[in-house]
Amino acid sequence: MRILSEDFLENPYGILGLVIAVIIMIIVYFINLRIGKKKHLFDERYQQTSNRAKARSWDAMLVIYLAAWFVVIIFDGISFSFFLLTALYVLHNMTLMITGLYFSNKDL
Repeated sequence: MRILSEDFLENPYGILGLVIAVIIMIIVYFINLRIGKKKHLFDERYQQTSNRAKARSWDAMLVIYLAAWFVVIIFDGISFSFFLLTALYVLHNMTLMITGLYFSNKDL
């Protein structure tokens, strides 16, 4: 049984491009981290703003999942995409429960 497609086996440069992109992203992350520490960008206000933005995007993703789920049921019916969206929705809520329990038990 072959896991990789024949196109990939003939031309593996696509995966090489992805690897190089990941390496570049890691380098840029550490450069930005160093610059941010020198300019004191990561203080309490930054953390609070960042956490609030993440919470609101989490809420928005919940609504987007539900809307996409509804659209998939209407146009595709019960198919792979329905089960994929259902799995993503369940994982989304499980991670929300786990992080909620973690932070509610953690002494802040």
